Amino acid sequence: MEKYLIFTSYDQEYAIDIGVVREIRNWTQSTIIPSSPAYVEGIINIRGTVIPLVDFCKKINLDREEAEKKAMIIVENENKTISFSVKNVLDIIDYNKYDIKSLPEVSQCDIYNFVDGIISFDERVIFRLNISFLIRDCLN
Repeated sequence: MEKYLIFTSYDQEYAIDIGVVREIRNWTQSTIIPSSPAYVEGIINIRGTVIPLVDFCKKINLDREEAEKKAMIIVENENKTISFSVKNVLDIIDYNKYDIKSLPEVSQCDIYNFVDGIISFDERVIFRLNISFLIRDCLN
């Protein structure tokens, strides 16, 4: 069994392996970086460490604005740290990695880059994120 942090963004649920989650914080305004990509909200200072803040919806090409962002999930993987702004953090679940389903072949779209599986949990469909890809893609 593995533990996953479940959060929502634009009413869809996503899962991140809890092992890469460094911290969960209430959403706060960031310092804007001029000429940065549209998905970069800015930078935040967490105990002396400057971390990029990425709008999760914009990064995954959901061109809709969240009604209200309530949380920031700070993740660290492969010695890189980034924060994602999301609508809400819901839960931590235990799930067997062998029960994670593959994405159906619907079309060729960006989702296959940042989602590496589907978790079926209590009749919910939760996208499991490929956090390594997402962090590399945001920071490159």
